[in-house]
Amino acid sequence: MHSPYTNPPKRLGPLRHVQYRRVYAGLAESIPAAKDDLRAAAQGSGLSDDVIETAALCLSELATNAVKHAIGNKARPRFSVAVAIRGTRQRWLRVEVHDPDGSACPAFPSKDKASTLLFEMDPDSTSGRGMAMVAMMADKTGVEGNPVWGKTVWFELKLHEQKCGGRPPENQEEAAVVVTEVTSVT
Repeated sequence: MHSPYTNPPKRLGPLRHVQYRRVYAGLAESIPAAKDDLRAAAQGSGLSDDVIETAALCLSELATNAVKHAIGNKARPRFSVAVAIRGTRQRWLRVEVHDPDGSACPAFPSKDKASTLLFEMDPDSTSGRGMAMVAMMADKTGVEGNPVWGKTVWFELKLHEQKCGGRPPENQEEAAVVVTEVTSVT
């Protein structure tokens, strides 16, 4: 199943520099659609099921933050998701969620602090875990923000060749192949 707001995503293909970008309406229904699009694009890419599910869970947390905290009161609420496999010697799966609200940028705790926060949190609490969970699961995290153009919250997962089935490119020309698809919501 794909998002009702866009065409189905293209597959990420063999592990090379490949990227896709999707724009979603800022609605709660768009969050599972974004996860489904990521899973659909990653099928057949050589990524392990563990990597795909970790990426989908982290994406869900970041998209939820965008919908709940950043774009709920905007005139045309939207968020975009960009997914890329990067690197030549070391491969990384990078997932970015961009929203138009750059006034308040979230912060990721360190891995050590994240585990403490999750351990000490009330188990019945329905919010407040997202950034700590992503910090625990991802290898790298970050936020890039600007009050004018918004913010991008991202995470990267380190891909291990034996786990993802890929091979490093044999030459720089192969590594420079970039396939970009940009779709938007009307």
